[in-house]
Amino acid sequence: MSEARQPLRGPVLWALVALPIVLQLAVTTLGIALVGSLVDVPRRMVFFNLPQQAVVVTAYIAFGAATLLVARRLGSVREILAMRRTPLRPAIALTVLGLLAGLAISALLEPIFHGAESQNLDPGPFPGTAAALVAAALATLSVVVGASVTEELYFRGLLQGQLAIRFARAAAVVGSAGAFGLVHFQPDAFPTLFALGLILGLLRLRTGSIWPPIALHAANNGLAFAYLLAT
Repeated sequence: MSEARQPLRGPVLWALVALPIVLQLAVTTLGIALVGSLVDVPRRMVFFNLPQQAVVVTAYIAFGAATLLVARRLGSVREILAMRRTPLRPAIALTVLGLLAGLAISALLEPIFHGAESQNLDPGPFPGTAAALVAAALATLSVVVGASVTEELYFRGLLQGQLAIRFARAAAVVGSAGAFGLVHFQPDAFPTLFALGLILGLLRLRTGSIWPPIALHAANNGLAFAYLLAT
């Protein structure tokens, strides 16, 4: 009979918890540098640039896979990441309420901090090529699905869950929201991202499940992405 694995504590635990986000940043940075040495990759996010979008999707895949592996090391993946069922009607109502609150807060903060403008997201004119069409599909996948699923599994699932075990639940919500805002590396966008992180954290706390935050995050990103392309 194999011996049970000892639970992780202290610096070793937090180093393991930090691993997925470090891996995502490394894959993004190294991937852009490598691809940029071969082809032209713009500094800003351009949704119709295929090499850039391929790197972004790869980074999200690495991020999600690492989050699942870390959760598996810590225990039951479903429990660690809060992949639980929750009553449908209350979850839908709370998700819609959270989405409306997030949009309202974003509308109030944008004229003050110009967070969306500082992120330098510019799709540019559609070139009309097959590569640009594939890039647009990858951008939609990464923004609406990749970011929503992987970021919620990590920040509201793994990170908030581990913080809640060792600190108060309110501190876990605030801590995960702060980390969520910081890792985007956009100081002007931090207030809006922090507020969204608080809403997502409270939704995860209230429903006990990661699925409503994923749905809210996907709806928020989908609306922002559609607005950006439309304008």
